[in-house]
Amino acid sequence: VKVCLIRPSIVVPANNQTSMFTPPLGLAYVAGTLREGGHDVSFIDGVGEALDTRHTVKNDCFLYGLSLEDIVKRIPSDTQVIGVACGFSFEWPTCRDLIGDIREKFPEALLIGGGEHVTAMPVQSIEESELDLGVLGEGEETALEVVNAFATGTMDKTLIEGIVYKDSNGKAESNPRRARKRDLDNIPVPAWDITPIENYLERGFGFGVDRGRSMPLMASRGCPYQCTFCSNPLMWTTRWIARDPDLLLDEIVAYQEQYKAVNFDFYDLTAIVKKSWIVDFCHKIEKRGLTFTWQLPSGTRSEAIDDEVAGLLFKSGCRNLSYSPESGSPGVLARIKKKITADSVIESISSSFAQGMNVKCNIIFGFPGETLKEVVESYRFIIRMGFAGAYDISVWAFSPYPGSELFEQIRDEKGIVLDDKYYDSLRSYADASRTVSYSKNFSDKKLKTLRWIGVVLFYSSAWARRPLRPFKMVLNVLRGTQESRSEMALANILRRKKLDSSNA
Repeated sequence: VKVCLIRPSIVVPANNQTSMFTPPLGLAYVAGTLREGGHDVSFIDGVGEALDTRHTVKNDCFLYGLSLEDIVKRIPSDTQVIGVACGFSFEWPTCRDLIGDIREKFPEALLIGGGEHVTAMPVQSIEESELDLGVLGEGEETALEVVNAFATGTMDKTLIEGIVYKDSNGKAESNPRRARKRDLDNIPVPAWDITPIENYLERGFGFGVDRGRSMPLMASRGCPYQCTFCSNPLMWTTRWIARDPDLLLDEIVAYQEQYKAVNFDFYDLTAIVKKSWIVDFCHKIEKRGLTFTWQLPSGTRSEAIDDEVAGLLFKSGCRNLSYSPESGSPGVLARIKKKITADSVIESISSSFAQGMNVKCNIIFGFPGETLKEVVESYRFIIRMGFAGAYDISVWAFSPYPGSELFEQIRDEKGIVLDDKYYDSLRSYADASRTVSYSKNFSDKKLKTLRWIGVVLFYSSAWARRPLRPFKMVLNVLRGTQESRSEMALANILRRKKLDSSNA
């Protein structure tokens, strides 16, 4: 069967400070699985095929990458199955519109959706769009079964685990979820050769800071924790499964040879869960005599990172990692089921900094029920993180994300309308001016102010303790190098201004 997989272009606020140009790892895994299953797979990366192109769209945003019309034009005319990835819910309106355009040109094709949004909102995804079916959760096995059934003419949607589909009346029907894969080492490697991966490599775009040609990796899947604001328990479940360190290193060596990669960004939800696994991984890097840098940019847990582990991380090439404590208030931490203590996080940050790593931290304000007193507790924690050696911080506003426990709670209480305005509000992480408060204690304007105060407190304390940092940051950006997330953000702003000038 001829299959075309599509990563849509992305809509980003005009004032965004966060880079969104990351290689499509999840869809590349699906492509590799379908190809190994004997199917003819083509790939359209709406972002990666036009990294220097943007289009003005509504709500003071830009569409980065190919236009939706250009994406449709690139789909081979004889394609029989078309898969569209919708990773995050703020991307849904763009994905939905693209799916409608594809259906108009390919009325007979089997049109499949997948990703976190489809998994979190299966009924809406099917009934609001022209999708024939959606793949829920981990996608490789389910996608292969769907395409195989289509190829052999034996498609019975009622019998395929892990999908949502339209019935004869156009209503959504969901089948039981497919069990998670327990052996990640038998999943075919991502089919990077049919993606525009070189476009990312030559520009230094990736999930982490630009430390040279960077390839994405996934060392584990799932997260054993159940934070109430996170959609992971629905998407990946709470089973944490790690890959064999030797096979992971084999993949790294292959990317070094094939793509001349020098840095690796780990896309794991939380790579460091078991101390024994990360210690084994670091020792094997040294034993093999491998040289590369690697990063943990998505936010890791602090429990397993003590002085011993931090030293091994740095020695093995780890240079950047992110902590996601989310709050410094014991009351908030308990309500969101974070299961950490502020003191343990500070101790772990101190260990990582002492070993030479560049640490970024993530904080969230505006959780339901959060009080000003609890925000002040987080302010004290933020100052402590700055003194402890953390280099950067992001202070987000809480958003009820589809698939999370808090989303369901707030949706029932306040009747969230799942319209384009709501999805646009989820972009506040990239643009503080879009802050929307879901806390009865804070207005939108007040929550926005609280966010900025947190940022100012962090950098004031961090730079007062280490006054050369801001100068080093500017110098690195002028040199075209990056060591921290703030330098990455500044480089992104300068790149956007350059685009503004060239489009003027």
